[in-house]
Amino acid sequence: MLRISKLCENPSGLRLKLEGRIVSEWVSILEEQILECLKKTQKVLLDFSELRFVDKDGVEMLRRMPSEKIEIINCPGFIEEFLK
Repeated sequence: MLRISKLCENPSGLRLKLEGRIVSEWVSILEEQILECLKKTQKVLLDFSELRFVDKDGVEMLRRMPSEKIEIINCPGFIEEFLK
C-alpha cells in the first residue's frame, strides 16, 4: 500500500509525503500525482521519511521524472542506494 499526502502547498512548491511501498501497482498512481502537481507548481518535494520500499518499476519512474523539478527528502539510506 502507498499513502500520498499533500503538505505545504504553495505556488513555488509542494511537498508530497509518501508512506508505505512504491511497487508496480502504485507506480502509475504516484506518477500521475507528481505530474499533476507539476502542472500547478514549480517544484515537488517527495518526503520519503515513512517510505519502506521501492521496487524496480518505482525506481525507473522516479528516474524518468525531471530532476530539476523533483527533490527527494528524508530518504532512508537503503532506498537512496537504489536510486543512484
